[in-house]
Order: sequence, then structure tokens, then C-alpha cells
Amino acid sequence: MKESLRYKICLSLVWVQLALIPIVYLMMWAVDGTPYIWRWNLLAWAILTGYLIGFIALPLSRGLDKPKLLKWWLRIDFVATILLFIPFYFTFMASKANFVSERGKYVLFTTGGGMAMPALRFGKSDGLFIKELYNSDAAAFDICTEVWIVNEDYGYSSLKIWNDHYKSIHVFPIDSSTYRQHNNIIDKQIDSIFHANIIGYDKMKFVMPDDFSTIEYCDSTSIEYHSPDFIQLADIKYWSYKTGNFLDSVLITLSVSKNDILPITAQDTLLVERVETERQIKLPKDSVPWMSPTEAHRFINDLKRRYGL
Repeated sequence: MKESLRYKICLSLVWVQLALIPIVYLMMWAVDGTPYIWRWNLLAWAILTGYLIGFIALPLSRGLDKPKLLKWWLRIDFVATILLFIPFYFTFMASKANFVSERGKYVLFTTGGGMAMPALRFGKSDGLFIKELYNSDAAAFDICTEVWIVNEDYGYSSLKIWNDHYKSIHVFPIDSSTYRQHNNIIDKQIDSIFHANIIGYDKMKFVMPDDFSTIEYCDSTSIEYHSPDFIQLADIKYWSYKTGNFLDSVLITLSVSKNDILPITAQDTLLVERVETERQIKLPKDSVPWMSPTEAHRFINDLKRRYGL
């Protein structure tokens, strides 16, 4: 019986599953805390393979003459596979990317599912990995059409996404040094995209080439200014959600984030505490028109310098 083909297949599956345990762990460790994911969903398929073996190995071995250790291993593995279905599902969904489109070595893909927030991501293939260059958590999985451009000469990509309920535009760097080097051209391109699509979009996000801050438009209600690490530093509100009307005057909130280092004990242990300082300014609405990204960027930086923020 031990020389039968079915026994050899069953034993091989057990060894494959045992080998996959450290392999999956090392694959997860390799990308943990990095902007990389495994290309071709290698991690997700490795997890799925190990899990499916737990389901099929015991039924496949039924009726075979097996060593006692193998018999108990197959039983325990089968029960554990059933009990771990929910953790497996969420781990698999979190590790699996859904590829939308490719432009040469550049890839547009979505992640999320289960309890993970859906996100649209843009990355660049790098051997066995894809390096994430940009992401937007505003995307939904039912994107019906996507239009995107990759311009390697100027180091940027522009992306339009929409479905039945949501439209957004994104312009961001794919090569930081090239993007900044051509900042005058990028500024003009950003303003051109803004003016060509000023109506009908729920959100527009533009990464500015001189300091990599982000100007974000939410409908026609507000303009937000974010630092390169996406901390909100300014907010220009034209609309009141409480009244459902445009404000009589434009409300501008400027904020600065500082890290204060505070001692906790007599030892050298330190606590870094983020302190937010805000200043609100009201200006006549006629003096603050709906601005293009470069105009908003210049306007907010001028205000921050004026108020010492």
C-alpha cells in the first residue's frame, strides 16, 4: 500500500505543506513594512496552496495503510484547516492584489477585501516584486473604466478613475528627481488637467513637484493642503455641511505639526508627542476664488509665511 501512487501523492502533499510554512513566513517577512508586494500574487497563491492541501490530504489518504504519525498529522491538519478558515480568508484577501492594467513595467492594481479598506494602487515591477509608488483609498472595486498616462520623460503619471457614483483625478510622481527637475512643466500640466476637468469630479489630488506636498479638491467645497507624509496642514472651506450652503466668507484653517520630546522616566526613555497648532482665518469669499493647484499651493504657502507657521 505504501508503494501505491496515491500514498506517494499524499505523502508529497504533506511535505509540500510543511515546506510552505517557513516559505510563507519568510515571504511575509520580506515585504512587511515596505512599499513592496510580491509579483503575480506569489504570496497569496502560496498561502492558498498550503491551505487547500489541508483540505484534500486527509480524504485522499482514506483507506491507505499509513504510519501512525502520518495518520494523526492528517487528522489534526484537517481539523485545523476547518477551524482556521476565517483567519485564512482575511489573510488571503489582504495579501492578494487584483491587477487592473499595465503600461510596460508600471502596474495599476487594487488591494483590500474582507475587513481591509479597498485601495487603488500604482506600482512599478521590480523583479519578483512590485514597488508601490502611489495609492488612493478613495477607489472602489467596481471601477468600470480607468484612463491613465505614464510619462517617464517628466517622471509623472496621471490617472482618472470613475464608476457610477464616484469620479476622481490623480497626478503623482513616478520618479521624484525627474518630477522635481521638470517642475515648471509639471505645474503647467497639473493646472491644465485641473481646468479641463474642473466640473463633475468628486475628488482631485495633485502632488506638487517642488516640495511633494499634495493639493486635494473635494467637490467644489474645499481645498486641502497636505505635507509629503500626508499630514493635513491647511484647509480652505467654501461650503458649510451644516447649512448646506456656501459660506459667506471663506474659512481657512492653517496647522503646523511639531514633535515635542518629553522624558518619561529618570532613564533615557523618551516619548515623542505630536503637538498640533491651528489658526483659523476668515476672508471675504471674493478675495479667495476657486484656485488651480499651483495658485492654491502658492496662496497657502504665502499665508503660512505671513502667520509664521
